[in-house]
Amino acid sequence: MKRKKTEEEHENNERWLITYADLITLLLAFFIMMYVFSKKDTQKYEEVVGHLKTIFTGGANAPGQAKAAGIVSFDLPIKMAQGSSEEVQKKLKDELHSLAGNGASQKNISVFVDERGTVIRILDKAFFDEGKADFKEKAKNALDKIVPVVKSVNNHIRIEGHTDNVPINTREFRSNWELSVRRATEVVRYFIEKYDFSPERISAVGYAEHRPVAPNDTAENRALNRRIEIIITKSTKELL
Repeated sequence: MKRKKTEEEHENNERWLITYADLITLLLAFFIMMYVFSKKDTQKYEEVVGHLKTIFTGGANAPGQAKAAGIVSFDLPIKMAQGSSEEVQKKLKDELHSLAGNGASQKNISVFVDERGTVIRILDKAFFDEGKADFKEKAKNALDKIVPVVKSVNNHIRIEGHTDNVPINTREFRSNWELSVRRATEVVRYFIEKYDFSPERISAVGYAEHRPVAPNDTAENRALNRRIEIIITKSTKELL
């Protein structure tokens, strides 16, 4: 009886190998399926990007041209909120071209595409007095042209505030961090309060002097670094 009991125990101890093998097989099948699905999504994304690039540029714009100030070229999928996609796409393109090509504002407002999405860059002198975060009247006029265009897409909107490297220490702003955040927040407030923009679709961030577009070695370059950027991101949700 003792030997029979020992044989049964030995048999039970080996059964876990069958369950383990089944588990490994299922996990392998799962990862293979995930890989196949991800490849298919990538292909679909590339097809959409190619289609929209053809619509907006006619296939004529070479890489790099979109970064020139005042040139609008889209190479990202924009998800339209209303109307046929062709109609809204054409309106978006025409309005942004008009905004960037306006002689009075061309030096202060530019539109381009980078890795973040579609960027509307506004130099601070068009919106704010130096060291201040209160809108100038012409800032509201510019936003009145920008917001309806931006609101016509479903993508998340991020407002970025940037300053030069000149220190600030006032009763209102103890550093450039506070100034850059406050300016971005003022733009967000205008979007929400005047145009009933959904708060879930917009965010504000301040980078102070830490993301310059030019060396802070001349007054002209520092003026380029003091800016607000309105970004139509590549996603319907904010990526943290």
